[in-house]
Amino acid sequence: MSSKSELDKVIAQERALVFTQFDENVAFAIGAHIRDAANAAGQGIAMEVRLWDRPLFYGATAGSSASNKHWIERKAYTVRMLMKSTYRVVLERGDKPRVFEENWGLDPRDYAIAGGGFPISVAGVGVVGAAIVSGVPERDDHGYVVAAICSVLGLDAAEYMLPAL
Repeated sequence: MSSKSELDKVIAQERALVFTQFDENVAFAIGAHIRDAANAAGQGIAMEVRLWDRPLFYGATAGSSASNKHWIERKAYTVRMLMKSTYRVVLERGDKPRVFEENWGLDPRDYAIAGGGFPISVAGVGVVGAAIVSGVPERDDHGYVVAAICSVLGLDAAEYMLPAL
């Protein structure tokens, strides 16, 4: 899949994967889905589902590390600042360096340009938080979140997932 068509697919995911309501129970369902999928695949990841003012779910599977928590925080800050998925940011930047330019005034210790952060959007409200995964290649981090959101929304994930490479 070309970078342009992959970018178009990610933008379509962001537009389609919108909740009518979002609360602690929805956050738990997303996080639990991600955790179960990672365990089934034997992958060590950490995941968080959050509103901007607080985390609602945090989990980790065997094989994850302490650095995953820091990556999650940095990806969440990026989603919050740009109101879009971090994998979309990666695709939009193309071959530019993986740090924001100095004129953005952003400390790279606080912001990450790496896939795995996805906006939690509520219809009629907008982006209220993020679901974030860290621990596997960034495209796979992104896929874990998209699959979980599709599951919770009752959508067929196959229609929304990026195609296998």
